[in-house]
Amino acid sequence: MFVGELRPYQDEAVDRMVERGSLLLAYDQGTGKTVCALAAVEDLMGEGEVATTLIVVLSSLRLQWAQAIASFTDTRKRWLRVRDQHIRVPAEDQCVLMDGGPKKRAQLYRQIQETQPEYVIVTYDNVIDDWQYIRRLDVQCIVLDEATQIKSFKADRSKKIKRLWAPYRYALTGTPIENGKPEEVFSIMQWVDPEVLGRWDIFDETYIVRNAFGGVQWYRNMHEFHAVLAQAMSRKTAQDPDVAAFMPRVEFDEVRVRMDFATRRAYRRISEDLSAELAKAGMRSGSFDLAAYYAGGKQPDEKSAQGRIMARMLGAQMLLDHPDLLRKSATDWEESENARQAGVEKASWPGSKYAYQVVKEGYLDTVQSAPKLDAVCQRIREVLRADPEHKLIVFSFFRDMGSILQEALPEYDSVLFHGQLSTKARAAAKQHFAQDPACRLFLASDAGGYGLDLPEASHLINVDYASSAGAQDQRNSRHRRTSSTWPVIHVTDFLMVDTLEERKREQLTLKRRVATAALDRRGADDKGRIENDVETLTAHLARTAA
Repeated sequence: MFVGELRPYQDEAVDRMVERGSLLLAYDQGTGKTVCALAAVEDLMGEGEVATTLIVVLSSLRLQWAQAIASFTDTRKRWLRVRDQHIRVPAEDQCVLMDGGPKKRAQLYRQIQETQPEYVIVTYDNVIDDWQYIRRLDVQCIVLDEATQIKSFKADRSKKIKRLWAPYRYALTGTPIENGKPEEVFSIMQWVDPEVLGRWDIFDETYIVRNAFGGVQWYRNMHEFHAVLAQAMSRKTAQDPDVAAFMPRVEFDEVRVRMDFATRRAYRRISEDLSAELAKAGMRSGSFDLAAYYAGGKQPDEKSAQGRIMARMLGAQMLLDHPDLLRKSATDWEESENARQAGVEKASWPGSKYAYQVVKEGYLDTVQSAPKLDAVCQRIREVLRADPEHKLIVFSFFRDMGSILQEALPEYDSVLFHGQLSTKARAAAKQHFAQDPACRLFLASDAGGYGLDLPEASHLINVDYASSAGAQDQRNSRHRRTSSTWPVIHVTDFLMVDTLEERKREQLTLKRRVATAALDRRGADDKGRIENDVETLTAHLARTAA
């Protein structure tokens, strides 16, 4: 039985979920998607429609979901030790939390088949690694949290998830369109309800205008797209009047930082390298699809044209954040290369060959300062000194930026949060930040950008921009929750003037317009069209490097 209290706008979603059976719950971040999903599942259990629900989550959110089930349902509870803290989760016979190595997981899958618990929580990696077990689970309801994990048609996890079926299927995400591509929500809807958006070829012809090379020129008929999608989507944003009353007000700010002479000279040399690679690849027309860079992902393969371009863009961003990021990446690559030549596998981040070249060729020889770090630290000190209750989240695209900030601000107790921490270590970091008044800084990479609930924070700083518009919105909403302890919260972006960061901001703005047009019917022209009028990368480099 659901034991929480739903707000009116959440009741609306729960009713649709129960009645329709398959739904994209596209409520904005912080508006209570988890609570809605649990309320719907518990209603279905009470009606005898569902016995077991499979919840598929990011690995960093497993314990958060277990805590939510313990808080909002009448399941029996137990205490789970996480490092030096305890968290409350459901009893093992009612909720199986998938964990451990292959042998332990195999045992847990056998336990699930024998006992049929009410909830089973697995990760997207489990779906891939344990497919032989996952596909045999007898479940009547499946919840996909952060459903943009299946936005790609080709990814193995997308293909396997789309083969999982249950009478009740719910996809949860506040950002169904992360990279400004309606194709992403098409992929999600293939699992939720493939009949809603129909065949791909008809979808492509109806909503996308392509150039001679097959690239997207613009999107059209976005008003119609919104109406069709709404048949199987429940959508609320933090700006909707019935939601806004429960949310803190957000104040946005931008701090523009200028490079010193040495940094500017190094940046120009990297820009020249990038321009040369673009020219060699024939990219002067701007038709090159940089989606792979903006969507984030694996370390670029620097043997390919796209990989070399991405490496130079990442190198420029490292320099702008802190030159030591480039130096460390160079050292990591050198160590990895030496290990490879010695026939030894090096498990850590391999670094960048281009970063190694930058350091070896002396680009950074005179670069001693880090203007952005100085500006960020100044703002952090101002915020934390202004009120002893203030707590602050800091995001960076680069994991090592957290350690650099920690070293630069030794006077403040802080926690690091990134993808290389174990699930329990991440849960412990979150718990420490939430419960210890002395811990005032939460230093995160984008591993903390999805699903993390930090209502204790009053301020959030972006050292740089995220990999996509959706990821940026995810970052900015970590402290914008209905459970926020602050009536007004703050988001501050740091931007280096006359650099690639300006273009990236424009790209994110364009992609956000596409998403709002498709999901909220805002942002398109009166014909339902959005054109890509952002200047090409080559032209931007020529202007800013002059």
